[in-house]
Amino acid sequence: MSQAFTSINESTGLKESHQKRRNRSVEIGKQAIDLLIKKGSPITFTTIVEQSKEIDKEGKGIHHNTIRTNEELYEYYKQHSKTYKQKNNSKSNISNRSVAVKNMEFHKIKPNRNRKILQRNYMKLSKKELVQRLIQSEEYIAKSSTKWVANHFDNFK
Repeated sequence: MSQAFTSINESTGLKESHQKRRNRSVEIGKQAIDLLIKKGSPITFTTIVEQSKEIDKEGKGIHHNTIRTNEELYEYYKQHSKTYKQKNNSKSNISNRSVAVKNMEFHKIKPNRNRKILQRNYMKLSKKELVQRLIQSEEYIAKSSTKWVANHFDNFK
Protein backbone atom coordinates (compact mmCIF):
# COMPACT_ATOMS: atom_id res chain seq x y z
CA MET A 1 0.00 0.00 0.00
CA SER A 2 1.75 3.12 -1.14
CA GLN A 3 0.56 6.68 -1.05
CA ALA A 4 1.81 9.61 -2.99
CA PHE A 5 2.21 12.65 -0.79
CA THR A 6 1.89 16.06 -2.24
CA SER A 7 3.62 18.16 0.35
CA ILE A 8 3.28 21.37 -1.65
CA ASN A 9 -0.52 21.15 -1.70
CA GLU A 10 -0.69 20.16 1.95
CA SER A 11 1.58 22.99 3.13
CA THR A 12 -0.43 25.63 1.31
CA GLY A 13 -3.58 24.18 2.86
CA LEU A 14 -1.97 24.30 6.28
CA LYS A 15 -0.85 27.88 5.75
CA GLU A 16 -4.36 28.92 4.73
CA SER A 17 -5.84 27.13 7.73
CA HIS A 18 -3.31 28.73 10.06
CA GLN A 19 -3.97 32.19 8.61
CA LYS A 20 -7.75 31.75 9.06
CA ARG A 21 -7.27 30.73 12.69
CA ARG A 22 -4.85 33.61 13.24
CA ASN A 23 -7.29 36.13 11.76
CA ARG A 24 -10.11 34.67 13.87
CA SER A 25 -7.99 35.07 17.02
CA VAL A 26 -7.14 38.69 16.22
CA GLU A 27 -10.76 39.51 15.42
CA ILE A 28 -12.15 37.90 18.58
CA GLY A 29 -9.37 39.34 20.73
CA LYS A 30 -9.91 42.88 19.48
CA GLN A 31 -13.67 42.56 19.93
CA ALA A 32 -13.16 41.32 23.49
CA ILE A 33 -10.82 44.21 24.32
CA ASP A 34 -13.25 46.74 22.80
CA LEU A 35 -16.14 45.30 24.84
CA LEU A 36 -14.08 45.40 28.02
CA ILE A 37 -13.24 49.05 27.33
CA LYS A 38 -16.95 49.85 26.87
CA LYS A 39 -17.79 48.05 30.13
CA GLY A 40 -14.96 49.83 31.93
CA SER A 41 -13.43 46.51 32.98
CA PRO A 42 -9.68 46.08 33.35
CA ILE A 43 -7.89 44.75 30.27
CA THR A 44 -5.98 41.70 31.45
CA PHE A 45 -5.22 38.36 29.83
CA THR A 46 -7.81 36.67 32.05
CA THR A 47 -10.61 39.14 31.30
CA ILE A 48 -9.86 38.99 27.57
CA VAL A 49 -9.99 35.18 27.62
CA GLU A 50 -13.31 35.18 29.52
CA GLN A 51 -14.85 37.83 27.27
CA SER A 52 -13.65 36.04 24.12
CA LYS A 53 -15.53 32.90 25.14
CA GLU A 54 -18.74 34.92 25.35
CA ILE A 55 -18.14 36.53 21.94
CA ASP A 56 -17.04 33.40 20.07
CA LYS A 57 -19.85 31.61 18.20
CA GLU A 58 -18.18 28.26 18.95
CA GLY A 59 -17.74 29.18 22.63
CA LYS A 60 -14.00 28.42 22.49
CA GLY A 61 -12.61 31.92 22.76
CA ILE A 62 -8.87 32.45 22.72
CA HIS A 63 -6.05 31.35 25.01
CA HIS A 64 -3.64 33.52 27.04
CA ASN A 65 -0.73 32.38 24.90
CA THR A 66 -2.57 33.38 21.74
CA ILE A 67 -2.57 36.97 22.98
CA ARG A 68 1.14 36.82 23.81
CA THR A 69 2.31 35.12 20.63
CA ASN A 70 0.12 36.96 18.12
CA GLU A 71 2.05 40.20 17.48
CA GLU A 72 -0.90 42.21 16.21
CA LEU A 73 -3.18 41.21 19.08
CA TYR A 74 -0.43 41.69 21.68
CA GLU A 75 0.24 45.24 20.43
CA TYR A 76 -3.49 45.99 20.65
CA TYR A 77 -3.52 44.60 24.20
CA LYS A 78 -0.51 46.74 25.22
CA GLN A 79 -2.16 49.89 23.86
CA HIS A 80 -5.31 49.44 25.94
CA SER A 81 -4.17 47.60 29.08
CA LYS A 82 -3.59 49.74 32.15
CA THR A 83 -2.14 46.78 34.04
CA TYR A 84 0.50 46.28 31.33
CA LYS A 85 1.44 49.96 31.55
CA GLN A 86 1.55 49.81 35.35
CA LYS A 87 3.78 46.76 35.18
CA ASN A 88 6.19 48.55 32.85
CA ASN A 89 6.21 51.62 35.11
CA SER A 90 6.92 49.51 38.18
CA LYS A 91 9.84 47.85 36.37
CA SER A 92 11.34 51.24 35.63
CA ASN A 93 10.86 52.21 39.28
CA ILE A 94 12.63 49.03 40.37
CA SER A 95 15.58 49.80 38.12
CA ASN A 96 15.74 53.31 39.60
CA ARG A 97 15.63 51.85 43.12
CA SER A 98 18.40 49.37 42.34
CA VAL A 99 20.61 52.29 41.39
CA ALA A 100 19.84 53.75 44.81
CA VAL A 101 20.79 50.43 46.39
CA LYS A 102 24.12 50.46 44.54
CA ASN A 103 24.92 53.94 45.82
CA MET A 104 24.05 53.16 49.44
CA GLU A 105 26.25 55.08 51.86
CA PHE A 106 26.31 52.99 55.00
CA HIS A 107 28.41 55.44 56.99
CA LYS A 108 25.53 57.93 56.85
CA ILE A 109 22.96 55.58 58.41
CA LYS A 110 21.68 56.82 61.75
CA PRO A 111 21.09 54.31 64.55
CA ASN A 112 17.85 55.94 65.78
CA ARG A 113 15.79 55.53 62.57
CA ASN A 114 12.04 54.89 62.63
CA ARG A 115 11.80 51.10 62.30
CA LYS A 116 8.25 51.08 60.91
CA ILE A 117 9.22 53.36 58.03
CA LEU A 118 12.41 51.36 57.50
CA GLN A 119 10.44 48.09 57.40
CA ARG A 120 7.89 49.57 54.95
CA ASN A 121 10.73 50.67 52.66
CA TYR A 122 12.36 47.23 52.80
CA MET A 123 9.03 45.54 51.98
CA LYS A 124 8.88 47.54 48.73
CA LEU A 125 12.20 46.09 47.55
CA SER A 126 12.41 42.94 45.46
CA LYS A 127 14.34 39.86 46.58
CA LYS A 128 17.12 40.73 44.19
CA GLU A 129 17.43 44.23 45.64
CA LEU A 130 17.37 42.91 49.21
CA VAL A 131 20.11 40.39 48.45
CA GLN A 132 22.18 43.12 46.83
CA ARG A 133 21.70 45.37 49.87
CA LEU A 134 22.63 42.52 52.23
CA ILE A 135 25.81 41.73 50.31
CA GLN A 136 26.81 45.39 50.30
CA SER A 137 26.11 45.58 54.04
CA GLU A 138 28.28 42.55 54.75
CA GLU A 139 31.10 43.98 52.63
CA TYR A 140 30.86 47.31 54.47
CA ILE A 141 30.88 45.54 57.86
CA ALA A 142 33.88 43.39 56.85
CA LYS A 143 35.87 46.44 55.67
CA SER A 144 34.94 48.41 58.78
CA SER A 145 35.88 45.60 61.12
CA THR A 146 39.20 45.13 59.31
CA LYS A 147 39.92 48.84 59.70
CA TRP A 148 38.89 48.73 63.36
CA VAL A 149 41.12 45.72 64.10
CA ALA A 150 44.08 47.32 62.30
CA ASN A 151 43.53 50.62 64.14
CA HIS A 152 43.11 48.84 67.49
CA PHE A 153 46.30 46.83 66.88
CA ASP A 154 48.24 50.01 66.01
CA ASN A 155 46.97 51.69 69.21
CA PHE A 156 47.95 48.67 71.30
CA LYS A 157 51.60 48.87 70.20
